[in-house]
Amino acid sequence: MLTFAVALKDKGVPVPEIAKKLTIKVGKNTGKSPSVASLYRALAEAEAAADDGLPLRPKPVRIRRSGDPLTPEEIDLRERLQAQPHPNAAATRRG
Repeated sequence: MLTFAVALKDKGVPVPEIAKKLTIKVGKNTGKSPSVASLYRALAEAEAAADDGLPLRPKPVRIRRSGDPLTPEEIDLRERLQAQPHPNAAATRRG
C-alpha cells in the first residue's frame, strides 16, 4: 500500500486523494481509508528511509529452527551484537 501511495505522490496526486484510494487491510480499521495525517506520516518515513538507502519494504526473513546452521549474515550479526557493550552495563556500574 505504501509503495502504491509513493508512486501516486510521485505522479503528483494530492495526498488527500491518495488516502481515499487506499484501504486498510488488517486491524480495527479494516476496510477504511487511512487518515490523511497517517498517510503524510507514512510518506515522510518512507522518504527518510529512501534517503538512508533503506528499502521501502523490509527484506523477508526465514524462520530458523534450532538445529539449522547459521548463515554468514547471521554469524556476522551475532558477532557484531556480542561485541557491543550491554545497554544496561553503564547503569549497573553507577548503581
